[in-house]
Amino acid sequence: MTKLWNVAWHEYQRHVFKRRFVLIGLLSVPLVILVMVGLIYLVLSMNINTTPLGYVDYSGLLTNPLPAPAPEPPDRPVPVLPFETETAARSALDAGRIQAYFVLPADYLSTGRLSVVHLGALKDPARQQFYNFLTANLLRNTDPVIANRLVIGAEIMVQTPDGSRSVSSKNWFNVLVPIVAGIAFIIAMFSTGGYLMQAVVEEKENRTMEVIITSVSPNQFMAGKIIGDTAVGLTQISLWMLFIVIPILALRNTMSFLRGIQIEPQTLLLLAFVMFPAFIMISALMAAIGATVSEAREGQQMVSMLSLPIWIPYMLTGSLMSNPNSPLALGLSLFPLTAPLTLLMRDGLTILPAWQIALSALIQVICAAGAIWLAGRAFRLGMLRYGKRLKWREVLAKN
Repeated sequence: MTKLWNVAWHEYQRHVFKRRFVLIGLLSVPLVILVMVGLIYLVLSMNINTTPLGYVDYSGLLTNPLPAPAPEPPDRPVPVLPFETETAARSALDAGRIQAYFVLPADYLSTGRLSVVHLGALKDPARQQFYNFLTANLLRNTDPVIANRLVIGAEIMVQTPDGSRSVSSKNWFNVLVPIVAGIAFIIAMFSTGGYLMQAVVEEKENRTMEVIITSVSPNQFMAGKIIGDTAVGLTQISLWMLFIVIPILALRNTMSFLRGIQIEPQTLLLLAFVMFPAFIMISALMAAIGATVSEAREGQQMVSMLSLPIWIPYMLTGSLMSNPNSPLALGLSLFPLTAPLTLLMRDGLTILPAWQIALSALIQVICAAGAIWLAGRAFRLGMLRYGKRLKWREVLAKN
C-alpha cells in the first residue's frame, strides 16, 4: 500500500508543481472568466451615456419632483434636467448639453402618453432611468411599501409541490450553477486525464515503466497514477472554485443579483457521489488508452471519441430542459458516460428521486472499479508490446 501512495504522490507533484500546470491548468479558467466579465462590463459601459436628460412638463406631475431611484451597478446615474419650454430643451439638445428630452403633455396623467426627442440613438439604460423617475413621482402619494412593490415589479416563482425547491425570475441563474459545475468537472477530467495518458505513453516510449515495475506491481502502479491524477483534478477544481467564490463574496453587497446565488445540498451530493467516481472512471479509461497506443497522437484520437458521448446531454439541452423527467433523461442519467452532466443539468430543473441518484452513483462506482481493472490489465499487456499498438480485443480477451 505504501508503494501505491508513493506512486500517487509522485504523479501528483510532477504535475501540480510544474509551471505549465499553474499557468494553463489553474489560471486559464479564472483568466477566461475575468476576460468574459471584463468584456460584459465593457459592453455595458459602452451602452451607458451619462449625458443629462431633459424634460418639459405641462402636466404638473414633476413640480417639485422626487429624485430618480439610484440605478443598480454597472449602470451609472443619468441627471434629469427640467426645461420651461420645448424651445429651450431643443436648444440644449442641439448644443449637446442633453442627449434627449421628454415632453409630458397636459393630459399625461389621464392618457399616459408622452413624446421623446433625440438626435442620436437613445440607449435603453438612460430611457429606463427616466421612466423610473416618472414612476417614483407617480407613486409619491402611495404607501411606500406598495410603491416599492410596484417599482420592483412582479416576481414569478416556480415551486415544487412539497416546497423544497423554488426558482424565481430574479434568481434564475441558480439553474445554471449545477450545469456550470458539471462542465468544470468535465474540463478538469479531460485536462488531468490527458496528463495521465501522456505520462503513460511517454513511460512506454522511454521504457521507464520497465524499471519501475521491478519494485511495484502493475496494479499498484496504475492505481497510484489514477489516484494521483484524480487528486490533481480535484486541486484544479478547488482552486477554480476559490477564484470564483472570492469575487462573488466580495461583490455581493454591491450587486444584488449575486446575493441570490446558492448551491443546493443535492448538487453537492451529486458532485461527491456521481462526479467523483466518474472522474476516476475517465482517468482510468484514459490511462488504459495510453497503455494501448504506441504514441500520443493515437491516444488523442481515441480520447476525442471518448469525449463525444460525455457531451451528448449538452447537445440535448432543449429536450432535457423541456422534460427533465422523461425516459430519455432517465436513460442518460444511468448511462455511465452521460450520467454526470445529465444529472447536474436535471438538478437545476427538477427534484431528482433519491433512487435515481443512488442507482447512478452505484453504476459509476462499479464502472470506475472496472475501468481501474481495465487500465491495469492494459498496462500489463502493453509492457509486452513495446513500440506496438495493443488491440482492445486482446485487452478484453480471457486469459
